[in-house]
Amino acid sequence: MFKHLLLPIDGSEACIRAVEQGAELAKALGAAVTLMTAIEQNPAGLAGSVYRAEDNPMHQAARDAGAHWLAQAKAIVVRHGIEPQQMVMEGRSISQSILAAATSAGADLIVMGSHGAGALERLLIGSQTQRVLAHTNIAVMVLR
Repeated sequence: MFKHLLLPIDGSEACIRAVEQGAELAKALGAAVTLMTAIEQNPAGLAGSVYRAEDNPMHQAARDAGAHWLAQAKAIVVRHGIEPQQMVMEGRSISQSILAAATSAGADLIVMGSHGAGALERLLIGSQTQRVLAHTNIAVMVLR
């Protein structure tokens, strides 16, 4: 069935639940796991910033948060007897980073948590999960 699961993380409760369930599924299938987090190169409001990404304090804060989330997710996956690979992807869009990570890792299933955004929030800012679903041929499992 599935041989390699990609588990994108953003520190939210929905993602932590998806990591837990993804780890259980990977153990049952004997599948490999790659954990990944994404950092936007130009988050909203920073377009045209005079900072280089690596000099921007917000960028460093995002990298620090990503490292924390990866450590948290790794502890969950290791409890299930799996040693995960880890990736930090940087790009213009979170959803594009998720898709690039899935391709790079050779994942055949992406397991994502859904935050359950309301209709207005989805309309205004969209959903990373919806964007991934719209632009991939890789199987995606969405968990709430």
